[in-house]
Amino acid sequence: MESRKKFEFVRWVHHMLLFFLSAACIVVLSELVIGPIFQWFLHGIPYTFPGWNRAGRMVLLVLFIGFFAGTISWYYEKRSSGR
Repeated sequence: MESRKKFEFVRWVHHMLLFFLSAACIVVLSELVIGPIFQWFLHGIPYTFPGWNRAGRMVLLVLFIGFFAGTISWYYEKRSSGR
């Protein structure tokens, strides 16, 4: 792989991982920390962790957001910088 393509690939992976990790943190915080606190404070009922079906959908959502947003931000940065 020539150096320019390798550089672009590394930049794309960087953007994709950045958005993947941020989306994963948001989902984990909302489902496992903030959601139970609001449910307990507002309704007074015990919280149950999400089932496997919902967890699978959350994983797919995080993967899609990371891939899509990372690719869009990489492409925008590439176009605006003139590379």
